[in-house]
Amino acid sequence: MKIMKLLMGSMCLALFCTSAAWIEYKIVLSLGSVLSLFALTSMSAAMLVALLRAPEGRENVDGFYARVRKRRSDAVRRGQRTRMAKIDMVRFLVAQWSRAHN
Repeated sequence: MKIMKLLMGSMCLALFCTSAAWIEYKIVLSLGSVLSLFALTSMSAAMLVALLRAPEGRENVDGFYARVRKRRSDAVRRGQRTRMAKIDMVRFLVAQWSRAHN
């Protein structure tokens, strides 16, 4: 039974890929390759965005487990600290310069 499911799944996948290739071939023949290239680029970009936004996880006996994403607040805080340090350095240098000229 397991082998039959695998065989049927492979046949469905092959049929889907073949039909998608045939449809794209017909589109290229009628409209040109520019539209096909645009569609391929758009589809690739959409898949990349979906893959990057997908949660990391694993499947165990109990089902699929997706762990919580790490928050980026630490990187934001680090950036804010760096920006504040630069602002403080500018204020310090301006204060030193104004004291030297007074």
